[in-house]
Amino acid sequence: MKKNNKEHEIDLKSWFFKFRAKWYLFVIFSVIALAAAYVYIKSSERIYKFSATLLLGDQHTGSKKAQELLNLLEVQNKGIKVEDEIGLITSTEMIRKAMMRLDFNVSYYKVNNHWLNNIADIIVEEQYKTAPYTIKLDTSSPQLVDVPMQVRMLPDNKYELTVKGKEVARYNFKNHSVLEYLPEVEFTKVLPVGKPYKDKYMSFTLVPTPDADISPAKKHYFVVNSLDSQVGHQQANLGVAPIEREARVLSLSSQGSIPDKEILFLNTLMDTYVANDLQEKNFNGRKTLEFIDKELAQLSDSLRQSKQALSSFRSANRIANIDMQSNIHYEKLSQLEMEKARITTDKIYYQNILEQIQNGNGIAQSVSPTVAGIQNPNLNNLFLELSELNKQKAGYEINATQKNQLLQVVEGKIESTKNSIVANLKNLIRSADISIQDVDRRMSQIEGNLAKIPENERHLMDLQSQAEFINKRYDFLLEKRAEAAISLATNTTDKKIVDHAALASSGPINVKPKMIYMLALLLGLALPAGLIVLMSNVDNTIQGKNDLSSITSIPFLGVIAHGTKSDKLAVKNNPRSAIAESFRSVRINLQYLLSESSFKVIGVTSSISGEGKTFCSVNLSSELAMSGKRVVLIESDMRKPTFGKYFDTHNASGLSSYLMQGLPLEEVIQQTEVENLDIIPCGPIPENAIRLLELPKMRELLDKLKEQYDYIVVDTPPIGFVSEYFILMKHMDTNLYVVKHKYTDKDMLGQINELYAAKKIKNIYMVINDLDYSNTYEYGYKKKASYYYV
Repeated sequence: MKKNNKEHEIDLKSWFFKFRAKWYLFVIFSVIALAAAYVYIKSSERIYKFSATLLLGDQHTGSKKAQELLNLLEVQNKGIKVEDEIGLITSTEMIRKAMMRLDFNVSYYKVNNHWLNNIADIIVEEQYKTAPYTIKLDTSSPQLVDVPMQVRMLPDNKYELTVKGKEVARYNFKNHSVLEYLPEVEFTKVLPVGKPYKDKYMSFTLVPTPDADISPAKKHYFVVNSLDSQVGHQQANLGVAPIEREARVLSLSSQGSIPDKEILFLNTLMDTYVANDLQEKNFNGRKTLEFIDKELAQLSDSLRQSKQALSSFRSANRIANIDMQSNIHYEKLSQLEMEKARITTDKIYYQNILEQIQNGNGIAQSVSPTVAGIQNPNLNNLFLELSELNKQKAGYEINATQKNQLLQVVEGKIESTKNSIVANLKNLIRSADISIQDVDRRMSQIEGNLAKIPENERHLMDLQSQAEFINKRYDFLLEKRAEAAISLATNTTDKKIVDHAALASSGPINVKPKMIYMLALLLGLALPAGLIVLMSNVDNTIQGKNDLSSITSIPFLGVIAHGTKSDKLAVKNNPRSAIAESFRSVRINLQYLLSESSFKVIGVTSSISGEGKTFCSVNLSSELAMSGKRVVLIESDMRKPTFGKYFDTHNASGLSSYLMQGLPLEEVIQQTEVENLDIIPCGPIPENAIRLLELPKMRELLDKLKEQYDYIVVDTPPIGFVSEYFILMKHMDTNLYVVKHKYTDKDMLGQINELYAAKKIKNIYMVINDLDYSNTYEYGYKKKASYYYV
């Protein structure tokens, strides 16, 4: 656990050493950053902050009261939302209305006389009411917009106009629209001052400005601004927010380089917003009046139609009073029922009399109509006449016979009277039926009228209710129209400007020289530091002893100092150099570590070519020989022999000649200029080096050399790409593994680590070659000491 924490510790001294080694990067970046800060400070226009305060109100004044009239349409008053009002203030349309009330169509600029402007137009200043001239636009004609137009005053009251630009818009100020885009515009003209100039592209008059800024400038130019560009610029710099949550007081802020313009814009924007609110309220009030007038017109027609419908219904149904009319109908119905009962009774009597007469039951026993309550003069007279005739017949029957003429005459009269009575009864019965039918019809009609009375009453009530509702609504709207007219006449806005626009910052908010220089300096120091950290983290090569010990557990023997390409045999040619001292330390460390063992054969290898394996084996052999030991150096790398770079030797005979041709040992050993140091070069390059090294003669060679020399140093091939080292490894008493400082990749040590972990290799030690003490924190203390050896 402690080891893990230690691995994640930041070695500040190491990083400081790395930063100090690259001090020139910090100087370069700091100078560049400070120079950029200077250019930024000089070239940036000073931006100031401006603020104003606006009260939204509660929406219960002015024609808002008139809005309450719309409650009859069940329109609910939801009140205002601060977010909606903020959106309205910052909307493109609101800013557009404000800009149309301002004269910001032309912007004036001057390029100051500063050495930076010799490079480009870097320091540019906008002028407002201080330019040496004023452009009066003819907005009824098209204009070229959003393109710089340079002006140079000339003698004789003239000026030179230069216009140059690409994709220039030709603009119509009448409806604020782009007529066309010109691919390229470039021309120069000399024009008279104070005289109108007009062509198909633009129309304006340049007028000199009295009391203008006459300070020298490199050049002057102006830009005709389209409305869209003005709106976009102001909208980008405008900020609106409530002073606190749920507050109806808004804080408006703007940023700009010209205080007068920004203050004027903010005040105009607030005035436009307030005026727009009043205009909206007046519009709503007028719409309310129009709505009420429209409703009154419709209600007037509806009221007239409802009254006419009620009158027509009463006339059609003869309705004056529903209750009285129903009582009359019930009384008539009762009378008809009584009349029907009487007629029915008379009819029954007539039918009984007729039945008796027709059945021959005798008329004498029949009830007289008068006795039965029937008042019919003809029938009564016939019954009286019949009664008298019956009396006469009865008198004759007492004294006369049936053949008596008087009796026969009486009987004839009686028969004739009976026939008259029967005829009358039948007529009376038919008359009764007709009367009953007529009564039934009249009763049905009355009953139908009585049945219609509830429906008529309901319909009448509906018509009356509708007429009353329309009448009340008409009176209500008349009253409300008067109120709406009064409200519209006394309309006011509930929006109020609390604080007019004013400067809100003590100085520029974008250019603060001290802070900018400090940030530039910090950036100039941070960028190279970050670059160094990045390069260190990306660099996967061996950086030093600590770096090496973190990726391998193989013991560390020593380091070889950095040298030049001319230091091939530094141990002999420059024994007081740092490189010679490095090999001396390696030799002493090696002898000390292996003092208790009798080692003779030293193998020197590396991961790949270029790490200084041969350089180390040559100089280590030389150091051993100069210490008084008999040393032989064998070049076993028969694929890429390099001994010729270090010694005046030849490859006519060598190791390959001894192994393959069987040359005597004396013929393959060559002496060197270093005392006590002999070498065996590789000899002619064989076709199969591995097969030669596997021969028993390699063992025989080493055994013979052990008898003649104190040390045998074998310069072996690198283990990264060839396998000869693994064949020679069994002959070695000790092995030196060379890695090059800031060259050997850490991943290349994987193979040797596996061999060491599996204990397949013995007595192996790591050596760091070409280590630059001045660029390595671990050995920085040796930098001064190394000067002694140089």
